[in-house]
Amino acid sequence: MRAVLNPRVRRDDEFRGLFAEEEYRDVHAYYAVHPELPPTPLRRLTSLARSLELAALDVKDESQRFGVNAFKILGVRYAVHRLGDAAARRGLVCATAGNHGRAVARVAKQKGVPCTVFLPQARTGSPLEQRTRAARVAAMRHDGADVVELPVTYEGAVAHAAAFAAQAGGTVVSDTSWDGYDEIPRWIMAGYTQLFEEAASQWDSPPDVVLVQGGVGGLVCAAASWFAWRFGAARPFIIACEPETAACLLESSAAGAPTRITAPLDTIMAGLRCAEPSPAAWPAIDGGVDAFVTVDDEAVLGTLDRLRTLDGEERLDPGPSGACGLAALEALVSGEHLAPVRSAARLGPSTRAFAVVTEGA
Repeated sequence: MRAVLNPRVRRDDEFRGLFAEEEYRDVHAYYAVHPELPPTPLRRLTSLARSLELAALDVKDESQRFGVNAFKILGVRYAVHRLGDAAARRGLVCATAGNHGRAVARVAKQKGVPCTVFLPQARTGSPLEQRTRAARVAAMRHDGADVVELPVTYEGAVAHAAAFAAQAGGTVVSDTSWDGYDEIPRWIMAGYTQLFEEAASQWDSPPDVVLVQGGVGGLVCAAASWFAWRFGAARPFIIACEPETAACLLESSAAGAPTRITAPLDTIMAGLRCAEPSPAAWPAIDGGVDAFVTVDDEAVLGTLDRLRTLDGEERLDPGPSGACGLAALEALVSGEHLAPVRSAARLGPSTRAFAVVTEGA
């Protein structure tokens, strides 16, 4: 496990992340007129905070967001709204490790439009992933999506989705960007900021430390941007959390520019198995994230076990990617080699921490 401070982080009032004021207003206005899309709960994990010797630990539980089991639909729903009916009627197309595809399939079903989802190969030798993958494929097909499984990486599936949409005339709904394609990923990331807007109406006090999962960087970008917009230079210490073997954000920060990982991305955290950051997300990450922390599969599995044995309303049942942020927090408070980031974040008895459980089991 690694913990690295970001040498280029900006803590000045000029830095406001990716989005303009009107973009936040538009996202908020969209969800304000949809009372059938309620906020997810903010859970106070008192016993876990006590064991970690923290003042408080609040967790945004995205395991049942809008009837699916991950936060992704928050961005997809808003982006498809911005697309308009004409573009949606051409059919929605995406690549996914599971949760994004479920979100696109569900929104396509609700709008009564076709949906095609390209799925990369699974990690071999992982019964947990095979079960989770099978359930997600079944859910997407139940929502009417045509699911195409391919012997390629996630990045390969993205390329297949783009080529298919160009040939068939469909509309790609991707949460990662590429040259000439960044408007829809921007809408998706803007939609994610609603998660933090909800949390601000639910917590007693703002957090001191925020831990957010990596992947291509969409949710991290949303967090870095929203907290900078809301709190300016006084924003919390923000930590991007990634699998040890798929830490494209950490590697990009070390390189000083978006970097592609070429080694095998061997992790059970399928939703975070990404080789390179989204170019649209990177500037806000590079300027707004204070540190990058990686965790291995063993640590995540240990955190899953602890979350599933918590008492009462504190009990959580996330998937591996969903537990990554809390696993990183547990590592930070105890790992001697992670001390520089722990010290910079001022983790201790007076710290209020905030994390996101991005997916259910």
